[in-house]
Amino acid sequence: MKKLNYVIMINLILVFALLLSITISGLSADKVINWRLQSMCAAGDFGFEGAKKFAEQVTEATGGRLVVKAFTAGAITPAGKEFDGAIAGSVEAAHVSAGWAVGYVPAGVFYTNWVGGHTGNQLMMWLEYEGIELARELYEPIGVYFVDQLTVHPAEVWCHSKKPLNSAEDIKGLKIRMGTTALNSIFKEMGAAPVFLPGGEIYESAKRGILDAFEYITPSLNWGMGFHEITDYMYISSSRAPSDAQSLFVNMDVWNALPPDLQEIVELVAHRVSHEFFTESVVRDSTALEKYKEYGTVVEKLPKDIEELLFEKANEYYAEESAKDPGYKKVYEAALRFKEICDQFDIK
Repeated sequence: MKKLNYVIMINLILVFALLLSITISGLSADKVINWRLQSMCAAGDFGFEGAKKFAEQVTEATGGRLVVKAFTAGAITPAGKEFDGAIAGSVEAAHVSAGWAVGYVPAGVFYTNWVGGHTGNQLMMWLEYEGIELARELYEPIGVYFVDQLTVHPAEVWCHSKKPLNSAEDIKGLKIRMGTTALNSIFKEMGAAPVFLPGGEIYESAKRGILDAFEYITPSLNWGMGFHEITDYMYISSSRAPSDAQSLFVNMDVWNALPPDLQEIVELVAHRVSHEFFTESVVRDSTALEKYKEYGTVVEKLPKDIEELLFEKANEYYAEESAKDPGYKKVYEAALRFKEICDQFDIK
């Protein structure tokens, strides 16, 4: 009888241990993971809507297991320092132009916009073909995971200007805002006086005369920023930026701690949002261009000699940077090869 009671007791302990294990496992699976995603975009910037959409869709798709909250530029880390925040872990994720982090990864410029580079469609195809894997190789050593592009735009406005640009001579001494180190270097060689500023600082800087002109993103996005109120001219050309994109970066430790199924959801949602955002932007840009004309903005094509000067200085810059950095050279040549494939079949 004692032996029977002993066996029953052992079995009860085993059952209890099994139930406890299942309970703990269930609690672990149901544990809510919270991410703070800071965007480089200000509140009035349509790009922030892409970050918000991603946050909402991931939270919904994971059934609340991964809750992502999107924040505008400067909300947690200083504006312009979103990438640094993701590396340091002060935010779990960052929605930011790879061109803002060229001090870490110079080749990042080919994932945002580059002179004579990919259109939006070409960029997204290149990413699917090989671009994402190349990016992950580059960014992993510095502690961030390149998920995908999050917001992809059509060709940017070449620039908004307070002054007319009739020829390459008008570029000389022009105080123009540029969004990447690469463009700063190229425009300096063109004779301009380039300035780097986060997007949220452009309006007031132009209003106070710190800027004569500035590049930003697309007609629809820029209309929402109120740029038509502070400039008289808009110059159109796909030469400087046939597309533009902002990427999704996640702190590497945070990414590695995420269960595989949630990693898959994050990647799939980012991929979908980037394509949806691009399509919507194309339609919005067409409508916005008419708004500028109705408002009284002088909308003109960029003079050819300015385009030619830009291509000349850009090609020199990319060749010089490729000679310095094998990683840069590898990405640049891969991006060029895919661009040539697209151009061969007239794929825009």
